[in-house]
Amino acid sequence: MRRPEVLLFKSRSLASKVTGSTPPLGLLYIAACLRERLNAKVRVIDAGLEADPLKALRSAIRADRPDVVGISALTAEAFLAHSAADAVKTDDATIPVVMGGPHPSSDPELVLKDPNVDAAVIGEGEDTFTELVRLIASEGPGWKKPELLRAVDGLAFIADGKPELSKPRAPIADLDALPFPAWDLIDYKRFWTRGSMASAGIRPYFTMFTSRGCPYRCVYCHQIFGKNFRARSPESVAEETARLLKLGAKDIEILDDIANFKQDRFDRTLELMLERGLHPTLSFPNAIRADLMQEHSIDLLKKVGVGEVSVAVETASERLQGLLGKNLSLPKVSRTIEMLADRRIFSRGFFMLGFPTETEAEMRSTIKFAHASRLHLALFFTPNPFRNTGLYDMYAKAGKLPKDARTIDYEYYGAPFNASEVPDARYRWLYRWAYYGFYGNPLRAARILRDRPSRADIPLRAWKLLTNVVSFRRVKEGAA
Repeated sequence: MRRPEVLLFKSRSLASKVTGSTPPLGLLYIAACLRERLNAKVRVIDAGLEADPLKALRSAIRADRPDVVGISALTAEAFLAHSAADAVKTDDATIPVVMGGPHPSSDPELVLKDPNVDAAVIGEGEDTFTELVRLIASEGPGWKKPELLRAVDGLAFIADGKPELSKPRAPIADLDALPFPAWDLIDYKRFWTRGSMASAGIRPYFTMFTSRGCPYRCVYCHQIFGKNFRARSPESVAEETARLLKLGAKDIEILDDIANFKQDRFDRTLELMLERGLHPTLSFPNAIRADLMQEHSIDLLKKVGVGEVSVAVETASERLQGLLGKNLSLPKVSRTIEMLADRRIFSRGFFMLGFPTETEAEMRSTIKFAHASRLHLALFFTPNPFRNTGLYDMYAKAGKLPKDARTIDYEYYGAPFNASEVPDARYRWLYRWAYYGFYGNPLRAARILRDRPSRADIPLRAWKLLTNVVSFRRVKEGAA
């Protein structure tokens, strides 16, 4: 088999309310696997770093003539992703286009309605996409035969004019066996000049996964990493940390769904960093599981170095906690927030307003929980009914699926998905009260100024909060 050439394109939402961005860590993992296993020549284009992403994509196509183009997208990034697929096929209809990421994993049938998309990777992409690239390089133009694609687990494709799914691929069991992400393929320092997933401020940073998967059954979850918790060894995490620190950034954002699920392993990772003299500033923008957090773990985190810890509460209603499958112990969550506050660790809470069957009293209880807490920051989201989730089924059963929703609407901030028992006008008032009441507390403002790792961009973030988050302004990015 000759050496394959692969072009990877990270789609972005170019009209987003969400101003923070993060390096395309998933594509960097895939790129590393392609190079290690297939000796592939790989190029990565991140739309967020390009003045004209489609022009950059076309230039790369004409310069490299890749054997395959892989496009990664969230649902809110789908419009540009499909435009990118069209750009590839317009330039050269023979180049295979494969889409991956949360969007096709959530709704592969919808993605495959686009004639410019030849196949979609479902779930984790390292093994599936590498196997598919090997197939394309080996078979040439005959790679799309259904009997060949059916042998690649974790794939969606068109067979006999209809979408078809191959056998689901088992989650990667040994995460330590994966090569470290290929950071050399992007200009990562450009991410150091803009906001990230965390609220810790603009600064040099890297991102990392220390585990994948979450065993809880929250109905709103995309489940791209599955329900089996799989962890890297503390030794692997410490080694990657050491390498990242040598690249020039002290801050590391841990993107795990639930980094502290195995508390002993979480503690051992921090202990090993201390033993090796590693003191990164760790942030957890995807949140830890707050009712599992132990005091000694927080003390270890403080000793290593911590920037921000996010806590996903979602709702203060015990009924909704059960209905949604979150089943969080709210008293334990409150205790974790207190322990973080006592140590002046900057904390951020996530809450959702607008669930199916949610009453105004339940909505108010969530808002009051946030207002009464010692959290530094709080973000209130509208639940998004992604396809093939339990939440989507709940919306459908309640007759609350909006008929005019576009992919760009799936951004959480003021999204048009209120499915509660509260009328829309009242819901919007409560949503705004949640924000204004939380940040209108002068004691909280003083604590933010005292404890936030960076203060320079606070005025800008406050302005964006008013103009984006609480505005219910719907952005436009085509009809997709």
